[in-house]
Amino acid sequence: MTFKRMTAFSCLAAYLMIGGAACAASRNTEPQAQETLRKLFPKMKYTKFVETEIEGLYEVTTDGRIIYFHPKTGYLFVGDLLTNDGRSITQERMAAERFKLFTAEDLKKAIKIGHGKHTIIEITDPDCSFCRKMHSYWGMRNDVTRYIFFKPLDMHPDAVKKATYILAAPDTEKALFEVYSGKLDSNRAELDKPHDDRGRLAAQKEVVEKLQVEGTPTFWVDGKFVNGSNVPLIEKYIGKAPAK
Repeated sequence: MTFKRMTAFSCLAAYLMIGGAACAASRNTEPQAQETLRKLFPKMKYTKFVETEIEGLYEVTTDGRIIYFHPKTGYLFVGDLLTNDGRSITQERMAAERFKLFTAEDLKKAIKIGHGKHTIIEITDPDCSFCRKMHSYWGMRNDVTRYIFFKPLDMHPDAVKKATYILAAPDTEKALFEVYSGKLDSNRAELDKPHDDRGRLAAQKEVVEKLQVEGTPTFWVDGKFVNGSNVPLIEKYIGKAPAK
């Protein structure tokens, strides 16, 4: 299948050049837009077709990714749609679709911390500086329940050892706080010991791969995707930390 490829910037620029008023005047209904897509790209297989917040632009889920279709011009746009505060609408939508695969059985593989009303699914690396900052942030909140999964990154040679140390500990919460406070950073004797996590890190890896998480930290905050240590976005979803 071949199609016209444009960046997200080109996508928005094209829309603005066409003009919102012109698009509105000749706006297709969703069935008409789908019919146009089928005629122009008859070999394309897609699983979802919905209108975006940009009038006249449609989101198409195909081959596990999201692209955009503008029926007035016949263009397919490939790339991320970004908000003025730097959020990727495309990433958020894809993450929401992947999160539908998350199950109650997956939760059992996590380290659970807290009993607050807000549910936090957390993908983290013990040696990621931003992950450690977010660990401190979550520690200031008493209104969250954290479900923690490890994704040791290749750039951190001790990350697997630290994750295994935590998951093998009788008190995983205590071990987590030891590692994320830096207490093991220079403790070669402890890090180089064999620790039996009974397959827990491997089980967590399966969940992380299913969610297709590439970097850390990554969160789902009450089901909403947050990429990185974006505290303002987190607090937009669940408010500021209440006083303890």
